[in-house]
Amino acid sequence: MGVWASTANVDIVRVLCDLVRSSEFAGDFHVKKKHAQWGRVSLVLLLLYGTLDCCLGMLYILCGMDLFGIELVGWELRYWVAEKSQRVVALALPNLQLQGTISLSLANLSFLSVLNLQNNSFRGGIPFGLGQMPRFGKMWKGPWNVPELKVLDLTNNSLTGMIPPSVGNATKMMNFILSGNRVSSNIPKEIGNLSQLAGLSLLDNQLTGSIPSTLFNISLLLGVSLSFNSLSGPLLLDEGNIVSNLYFLSISDNQISGCIPSSICQLTELKVSISFNNITGDIPRNIGCLSKLETFLIGDNPIKGTIPTSLGNITTLRYIYCQNNHIVGQIPSELGKSNLRQLSFGQNYNLIGQIPEAIFNISSLEIIDFSFNNLLGRIPTTTGLHLPNIKDLILGDNQLEEEISLFITNASKLEILDLAQNFLARTIPNNLGNLRELRALLLYTNELTNEPTEHELRFFNSLVDCRMLKHLQVGNNPLNAVLPNSIGNLSSTIEDFHIADAHINGLIPTSIGNMTGLTSLSLQGNNLTGSIPSDVGLCGMHILEIPACAITNPGKQSKLKEVVLKIVTPVVIASFMIFLFVSIWIMKQHKKGKSKDVEKEVSCLGTTILEMRGKKGL
Repeated sequence: MGVWASTANVDIVRVLCDLVRSSEFAGDFHVKKKHAQWGRVSLVLLLLYGTLDCCLGMLYILCGMDLFGIELVGWELRYWVAEKSQRVVALALPNLQLQGTISLSLANLSFLSVLNLQNNSFRGGIPFGLGQMPRFGKMWKGPWNVPELKVLDLTNNSLTGMIPPSVGNATKMMNFILSGNRVSSNIPKEIGNLSQLAGLSLLDNQLTGSIPSTLFNISLLLGVSLSFNSLSGPLLLDEGNIVSNLYFLSISDNQISGCIPSSICQLTELKVSISFNNITGDIPRNIGCLSKLETFLIGDNPIKGTIPTSLGNITTLRYIYCQNNHIVGQIPSELGKSNLRQLSFGQNYNLIGQIPEAIFNISSLEIIDFSFNNLLGRIPTTTGLHLPNIKDLILGDNQLEEEISLFITNASKLEILDLAQNFLARTIPNNLGNLRELRALLLYTNELTNEPTEHELRFFNSLVDCRMLKHLQVGNNPLNAVLPNSIGNLSSTIEDFHIADAHINGLIPTSIGNMTGLTSLSLQGNNLTGSIPSDVGLCGMHILEIPACAITNPGKQSKLKEVVLKIVTPVVIASFMIFLFVSIWIMKQHKKGKSKDVEKEVSCLGTTILEMRGKKGL
């Protein structure tokens, strides 16, 4: 079925609106010669699919074409841009699965100022023929004689080559977007000549060399995203020349070195993401001058020094990610005055002193991570009362002591509770079942005990209500009790259950066989008797650690060992191979992510601790 309209000089949306908006159009879209008076074609967000006719080139007064959000395929760009279609000033062809090289026919579009070819499969560079265009120019070799070009968006293609120094000739360029390609070599210093440039996104390419300092002389520049490349050298923000309008700077996942320059404080509107580099030195003491700073992501760098108290003066600050640095000293109480959503200083290893109680009163907090440090003292007894939005509370691998507050269950959105490898004492609260969103409970390697008057571990009865629980690790504590039968009522979503070296006595409950989702079970180092239910050993378990004397009958014990060896040995070998291949795949994919916005970057940070926990806990 073909669709066409007979009225000249009209927007095609007016013609197709009644036909298409409420139904799907299967077939081809045809343009006949008598429709050559159309000046603009717009098919935005219509439910069209099929093919487009090459006769679009007949639209000799066409000035704009926008096919955003539809699924028309099966045609090549070069066939429809005819010599007569020279008035086009805007061409938007995203998400159309277009392939091959970018057509030489584009050289005919002498008035082109907006070109959007994002999310296609174009390869190679901008062809040499575009160098003949008085208003466009050739990207890789030809001069950028482009007085009218304002927007160039080639996101997520397979383009290669380099950005030439002649890019500086596109003096009216406002948005230059090449993200998600394979562009290589250096960023030319001539890019500083683009005086109208507001947004530059070159993330997820293969760029090398240093960031040109001239880039930061562009007074209208608002956003720069250079993450996921191989850029090196210092972050050159020259004192006295830096612009003050820069709103977003992301250079994460490169090889940037040197210190954070004190001149960064001139960027009063800045959001900054410089994680996963080789940046050294201290956090500037005057960082508090960034009065509108919202995002401060500097983790995974060898940054040292102490936490500036001035960070607490930035009321707009929402995200602090300073994980895996070399920061030392105490946590300033001034941070308790902020409106943070994330506060992460984990894996610095040398933070000391107590965690200020004011931090546990920041009602907006969703993530608190001070793991792998040398913090001491007690967790405030009011913890949970003033954290209605907390999802991840990660305080493991410190020297915290005394009891776990009963009020922790007031934090009803809690998903990860990690207090492992501290010196916490007394009992595990019996009301943890109120945490219905709980996914990980990590309490191993503390000094937690059972109630003296209780024979069984009662907290398991409460955990039955945590139906989303996946990770339950309470081993290496002097619990001195027996496992209740209610353990079989725990969520089938539990993947690893570790209660090794916990002074557990009595029979292994047969109900443990109900935990059908288990992939890791650790019971060794206890005084258990009985046997592991056969259905546990046959559910694809990766790790099975049982007591040395788990069976009272020697004959049965030897048979069990034989069965376990037959099951576990090939599973462990296979699991290791799977882990190896998956790890390699992840490392390859790490450089090719297509969604690099700050919200997504922040949202995944809280889950990395589970990987470390898995390695240390086992």
